[in-house]
Amino acid sequence: MKNLKLRSLIILLTFFFSSCVTTSYLGDNYPATEKIDVFYDAKDVKKDYKVIGHLITDYTSDSIEAKDALSTKAKKVGADGIIILQVAGNGEHVSIRADAIKYN
Repeated sequence: MKNLKLRSLIILLTFFFSSCVTTSYLGDNYPATEKIDVFYDAKDVKKDYKVIGHLITDYTSDSIEAKDALSTKAKKVGADGIIILQVAGNGEHVSIRADAIKYN
């Protein structure tokens, strides 16, 4: 019985960790921000800006969760917005690349 509970816990944890979003960042850091603007094309950004870094996130099934993960990471590094650049992969493994931007 104890062995069955342990196996169930291991299986549950495996599903939990496989559904988590991993977000990586390479770039400059600024004081954290409260709000992030999300753009899907650089020409949609109407303010002058500079790219302060690059984000990539991997996710398995939830694009809203992935967008939230990108926004959360961008806030932590002090970005004012993100520009979604590329969505690549198949249904099981998809990655999203984005630029973190800071308004001038």
